[in-house]
Amino acid sequence: MPTSLSSASLSELPSSIQRPHYDRSAVRPGIVHIGVGGFFRAHQAVYADDLLASGHDPRWGYCGIGLLASDARMRDALKSQDHLYTLVERNGTANRARIIGSMVDYILAPETPALAIETLASAETKIISLTITEGGYHINQTTGGFDLDHPSVRYDLANPNQPKGIFGYLTASLALRKATHASPVTLMSCDNIQGNGDLLKRHLLAFAGQHNAQLAAWISQNCSFPNSMVDRITPGTSEADRAMVTTEFGFVDQWPVMTETFYQWVLEDHFVAGRPEWEKVGVQFTHDVAAYEKN
Repeated sequence: MPTSLSSASLSELPSSIQRPHYDRSAVRPGIVHIGVGGFFRAHQAVYADDLLASGHDPRWGYCGIGLLASDARMRDALKSQDHLYTLVERNGTANRARIIGSMVDYILAPETPALAIETLASAETKIISLTITEGGYHINQTTGGFDLDHPSVRYDLANPNQPKGIFGYLTASLALRKATHASPVTLMSCDNIQGNGDLLKRHLLAFAGQHNAQLAAWISQNCSFPNSMVDRITPGTSEADRAMVTTEFGFVDQWPVMTETFYQWVLEDHFVAGRPEWEKVGVQFTHDVAAYEKN
């Protein structure tokens, strides 16, 4: 029977498969990522894995958060594998596999909302990143502004201590952060939207302002929202992909990621609580992300 992927089974994998050789027990989740899907696992988590592999600061690992009940499948798959997973880069007919180890925890918010809020608010969390797709930003299709009438928005405004949506969770965690230790934090959108950081800031402030004007002012003064341009083709994982990993590489992964060899990340260097040295693993820092988006 093929070996199932886990920390204990890493040494049993074929020697051709790249895997974490750094001490994962020392990795701390200085970044909390909301929306753990294929793209995040093929993109931002890979840069983090590269940086950890090169011996840099272990405080920049990831904790994932899922906001939907359906995210239980991802939580269960990752938990069963000690949050390890396989990245398969496809180049023509050739497949190259590596094991990514930069994620060290995952929280399913609908089951433990208080834990999700506390983790986002933790002083250890220096960056909150997001891949929630364009629909998650609740853009009013008529005005282009924030849709205060969206059902998720209305619910979270009415239930600030029991949120369900992204802006409810962010606002609740930032309110707790302000009330406890008031440490600044960076909120980093990694969605494929022009001016994604600016959009996130406008919509979060619009939501938080409805909840508490003083909190909105604190967020504006103590949080940064860097813009970014992200690129990597990452199709959804199929049952055929799972079977291929077992057949070709000889082990079982509940949720591998298939992707291309090319990837790019252009990021505005605007972080208020420190950041990883991502430039050492290929991230391009700039003061004008828009120039890259137009190319």
